[in-house]
Amino acid sequence: MKVTVITEPNCKRILKIEVPQEEVGTEFKNCFDLYRTKANISGFRPGKVPINLLKQRFGESIKADVFEKLVANALSNAIKQENLDPISKPKISEVDFDENKPLKFKAEFEVKPEIDLKGYKGLKLEKRVREVTDADVDNSLKLLQQKYAEFHSVNRKCHDDDMVIVDLIKKYDKLNKLKEEKLENIEIDLGSETVLKEFKEGLRGMGIGEMKEIQVKYPEDYLDKRLAGDEIKYLAIVKEVKEKELPELNDEFAKNIAHLKNLEELRKTVNEELIRKANNDATNTLRSDIIKKLIEKNSFEIPESMIERYLQSVTEDFKKRYKDVDEFQLRQNYRSIGEDIIRWQFIYSEIAKIEGIKTNEEDRAKWVRGYAKAYNMSEETARQTLGQARKFDEIDDTILENKVLDFITRNSEIIS
Repeated sequence: MKVTVITEPNCKRILKIEVPQEEVGTEFKNCFDLYRTKANISGFRPGKVPINLLKQRFGESIKADVFEKLVANALSNAIKQENLDPISKPKISEVDFDENKPLKFKAEFEVKPEIDLKGYKGLKLEKRVREVTDADVDNSLKLLQQKYAEFHSVNRKCHDDDMVIVDLIKKYDKLNKLKEEKLENIEIDLGSETVLKEFKEGLRGMGIGEMKEIQVKYPEDYLDKRLAGDEIKYLAIVKEVKEKELPELNDEFAKNIAHLKNLEELRKTVNEELIRKANNDATNTLRSDIIKKLIEKNSFEIPESMIERYLQSVTEDFKKRYKDVDEFQLRQNYRSIGEDIIRWQFIYSEIAKIEGIKTNEEDRAKWVRGYAKAYNMSEETARQTLGQARKFDEIDDTILENKVLDFITRNSEIIS
């Protein structure tokens, strides 16, 4: 068998393959014999059907079977012979195929990049853990106060921290996204950072029974996709004003929200959580630095199809979230990001291979336990949920990546 390999950019390989006529003829004979034993043709006993009748009845099917088997065998042998590692399905073209001559065809596919890993041991890294101060603890306690605040109805005009209950009557809808003509009993917390400024400024100072037209321009990334990017004018009618009452920061508060003995114990718990978060943030920053350094140290071509799948995924996601998407510009902006993501996937997989780093059932079980705890469900429910979503391959990849990053960290010089 003759094989010619053509190397093209972005991990693409083209194989020009020629299978000798003798092998083609032998495979045709084997296939004719197989059909002869199975053919049920009136007037002929099994195995005694003339070859010319077989060709007449089953010629196209026989030729297709022979072609499929010859191409599969030839391609498999050529890939082994040339020591290639395909990562995409071969595209077959330029076929020259007949019973009485050599089979010739071209196969195009992408291969795993050739990676000569450099510098993943002995990295010099900096890990700076942010100091947690008393002021940080105080701010966290204030957030807890806000979270557990209660609202009570008052008979006055609203202030900036009040909750306002309104009916919103649609007067104008630029994109006609909002199907309802009237939204009733809508709660708007004027003290919340997530409330749009048009509502905050428009409702400020209004009292029960008062009405005002408020024009709202919703941002493109607004959480409610029904309204994202739209511009709507409402007639707002105030039905109720509620005053926010913050709970006192005392021992009773600590007992009620966290089942702790006193406020001091709550402060200690909050402080420990802030320290844990600061350490996690520092670790994540360190890992980002590792990834960045290794991508810079190891430059290699990556398959274009993988980049294309990434860009297609990004484009589809943006189209779901935003009305007008410049697909060309979007692809331009995200191409280098995608290249880094894919290059890192190859890098950590190669490190795992070299260093014998693997995942096992206990790794997965530990991950599932953490997932179950985070989402307040049983381990069995978590396992079923992840299995139904077909997430276990992704989980295994995440576990492997984390193990590789831990290995690199242990083999680096860390400056605190």
